[in-house]
Amino acid sequence: MPTDLPVFVNGRPYRAPAGSTLGRLLAEHDPDLFVALLGGQALATDGRGIEADPDVPLTAGAIFRVQRSARAADA
Repeated sequence: MPTDLPVFVNGRPYRAPAGSTLGRLLAEHDPDLFVALLGGQALATDGRGIEADPDVPLTAGAIFRVQRSARAADA
């Protein structure tokens, strides 16, 4: 079983420990984006465009896009 998995977030390659989650990867590599995702100011989708939860387990070759909302926080 591999110890590191290749995954892609916003077109950028990362290596994540086996058993890791999208949230854990973001917390380590982009804490501001992770906080925005947890607070509802950002949205994560998988390679098919389906919304992805921060707790989704990572698989080798997984592709995610995480984007901040353009809407104001009070909207």
